Formats: sequence, structure tokens, C-alpha cells
Amino acid sequence: MKTAITEMFDIRHPILNAGMGRIAYPEMVIAVCNAGGLGVYGAGSNPPERVREDIRRIRAATDRPFGINAPLALPNALENVKIALDEQVPVINYSMGRGDWIVKRAHAYGGKVMASVNSVKLALSAQKHGADAVIAAGHEAAGHAGDIPTFVLVPRLAELLDIPIIAAGGVANGSGLIGALALGAEGVSMGTRMLLTNEGVVHDNFKQRAVESDVDRTLFSNKFDGHMCRVLNTPGPERIYKGKQTLNPLSVFLQSFAIARELDQPYLKMFSNVLRKGPKETFAMMRMARMLKMGTIARDTGDLDHGQCGAGMSVGLVHDVPSIAEVIERVVAEAEESFGRLATLMEREVVATASAAAGRGTPRAVA
Repeated sequence: MKTAITEMFDIRHPILNAGMGRIAYPEMVIAVCNAGGLGVYGAGSNPPERVREDIRRIRAATDRPFGINAPLALPNALENVKIALDEQVPVINYSMGRGDWIVKRAHAYGGKVMASVNSVKLALSAQKHGADAVIAAGHEAAGHAGDIPTFVLVPRLAELLDIPIIAAGGVANGSGLIGALALGAEGVSMGTRMLLTNEGVVHDNFKQRAVESDVDRTLFSNKFDGHMCRVLNTPGPERIYKGKQTLNPLSVFLQSFAIARELDQPYLKMFSNVLRKGPKETFAMMRMARMLKMGTIARDTGDLDHGQCGAGMSVGLVHDVPSIAEVIERVVAEAEESFGRLATLMEREVVATASAAAGRGTPRAVA
């Protein structure tokens, strides 16, 4: 399967893993790369020196191209992007900020840049700033999805953009891949499906709950971290969603010392950076701190009552926890099957049209 994305990134299959923060670690990236897709490392707010070590670890384990993702509004993100540029990572994915400076530096060494977007405005801005492709995250997606569903966002962007589109949100199998290509995308980015694999680092308790969940078992709200965000419906985020658990500033303040250590940031630097953003952003950062703690619980202890795990609506399409290699092999096989079914339907239509035309005496050359 050759698309603009497979050609641009030199990969066998037009499949990426979402660069999920604190989820898409080297094991996931390496597995996706070796299975023929583009592995994307979730740098996020990771400590910069860890990011540098992880980049080198990925490079040592695979000779395939890989990417790195960093939402620019997060702590450490700017430093992490600069490290990726210094290390000449083949593909850099950014969001939540302006990326023209990233494009300029990446293109200087032959790298490519993707921008994650969830609206027409952001997509056009990314193209204007020189991005080589966009990841269009539909409303169905996990994490910071937008208001427009994938089925509408992707074809609209295909009408407007001159750069390739990668569809994200609602894609978890081969029919989703074929559907995305039919809508005008050149590839897909899968988060929930890649999370629920052997290489996904979330605790088995959350994996099992996700596998048991249907398509309506997610929550979408700005109450979790201050931005509209989709997570798996488990007791902890459900209490927040329903307003039964309010933000406790004292608790967040006490947690902030541990967060500074985890981010490898001097506490006073982190504290002053947060305060400089003003009351509204400070409150949003407090929510994000709570979400960070709940995510750590979901990853390390599996406490369903207090943890929180991102998940898209496609969670209802995931029914097992295989390896990433198995997932990609399965998605490709399913895509071939779906394409074959469509080809058969089209062939039947052509035959029926030709037969009807012949019955009316239409010249067979036209039929």
C-alpha cells in the first residue's frame, strides 16, 4: 500500500501510533517501526535528559525512521523539541503552539514535521507555517480532541490542504484504515488500539476495563485538565465529570513538589512559570497536575477508583490485548479484506449497469 505518507516517511504501511505522553515509550516506538509503521515517541513533559536517552535508545534498536511528539504548551516541551532537533529525529510532531521554527530547523537536516490539529483553522495555519503533513484528530479521538468528527474533518481538510492528512480518532482496525483513505487521508494514527497492546504501559486493570468497554464508555470534558479531553469512563474521572470531586488547591500544592521531581525541573522555576500564566492558566495547570497524578496511578498501580486513562470512542472496537506487531499485521490484512469487499461491490455495480445498458440497446463500448 503506497500513499503520500509511506513515501514521505519511507515506511511500509500508512500506520502511526499516536505520540501519547507517558505511554508511547521506546518499546512501543520500536515495535511500530519494526512492524512497518512510523513509531512516534511521546516526549510530552518528560525530563529532557530522559528524552535524549530514549531517542538514542530507539535509534540503537531500529534502523527505521521514527518520530517524536511534543505538545508545546506542556512543561519541558520546548526543551524536548530542541533536543529532538539536535538529535536530528527524522519526524517531529507538534501541537498546542506555533511550529514554523521547528519546520525551519528540521528541514535543514532533511527532517519532516507533522502538526496535530482538530480544526480547519489550525490545519491551515500548520500548512502556512510549512508543516509537511497534519494529523487530523476527530471528535472520537482520545485526549485533546475537537468538536468535528473524523468523518467530516478529514474530507474537509482534503478539500483545502495541499499537504497530506493523517486521520486520527475512531480508527482501530483495517476497515477504519480503508475508510480514512477513502475520505482523503494518506494514513492513520492509532492511539487507543496501540495503547491496548503488550507494549502499552498502562496497568492491566485498565487494559481489561477498556477491552470490556463499548463505544459509549468514554467521558469528554474540560474538567479533567482545563482543555476538552476524552478519557476512559472509570470511577475517578466519572466523579470529576459529574462534579462530585472538586479540585483541592492544597492537595495540588502538596503534589507539586513530586511533580517537579518527576519533570526534573527546579521547583521555584516551575512554580514561577505557572504563576506567570495568570489565574485562568494557573487553575488549568492545577487540573493538569491532578490528571498527571491520576495517569501515574493508571500506569503503575492499576487503581481503577483513583486512576485515569485516556481512551477514544474506538475503545469499543478493541477486544483483545495483542502485540503491536500482531495489531499492524491484522490491520493490514483487514484493510485488504475491506478493499476486496468494496471492489466486489463496485464490480457488481458495473456488471449490473452494463447489463441494463445492453438491454436498452446501448452500444457495448459505452457499457
